[in-house]
Amino acid sequence: MNHIHQYSVFSALMHGLASDGTTLSHILKDTNHGIGTACGINGEIIILDGKVYHFTSKDELRMLTPSDTTPLIVATDFQPTMTKSLSTLSMASLQEALYPYLPSRQNNFISLRLDGTFTHITYRVVNPQLAPKEPLMQVARRQTVKSYHDIKGSVFGFYSPPYTNGFSMAGFHIHFLSDDRKAGGHVLDFDAEKITLKAAVGTHLHLELPGGEEFNEEPIQPSIAEDLPLVQR
Repeated sequence: MNHIHQYSVFSALMHGLASDGTTLSHILKDTNHGIGTACGINGEIIILDGKVYHFTSKDELRMLTPSDTTPLIVATDFQPTMTKSLSTLSMASLQEALYPYLPSRQNNFISLRLDGTFTHITYRVVNPQLAPKEPLMQVARRQTVKSYHDIKGSVFGFYSPPYTNGFSMAGFHIHFLSDDRKAGGHVLDFDAEKITLKAAVGTHLHLELPGGEEFNEEPIQPSIAEDLPLVQR
């Protein structure tokens, strides 16, 4: 079974606790695929095959180095245990395509990767915080949303079960990277054809909490997790 490695919790990001974080070298020693954001909630991160790509709202792509830091990331040493070749796939049909892992493993984590042609994909990239501790809900209101048609690329991310909402983001949380490395972000919707779906069940979660002052300056309220679905849009 694939192990899931996570640094910090999504409720902390909702509170805007994103000034500092862990180094990517710390994450990459045990993983080769993942998703997250940069410090200051600046853009979207995707890790594919051990390489870390960072997209900003200005359409800038940076290759991050092991010394770069992230305030929140979820990653795994992706070793797929399911592979399917599908003629068509969409965001709406993704859960059905993951059968039998869903529903038979619905209370476990599932990591997944898609490779192929996306006839349509819409994604967002968050703009950075305007000030320390600016909540994610406010940051997300300034997000940049883009759509592409007939673009080749890869999607990676996770399905997290409903009971994990708060320390995780329940449901599907997936990021996109185009083959030409010119487009990418947090996926809102997609339609694809001639797609390869790979997936693996994760039964081991390794959660590391930040040890800095910012993380402990104020209580993280459980109720803030109720708004997590809103920042997915």
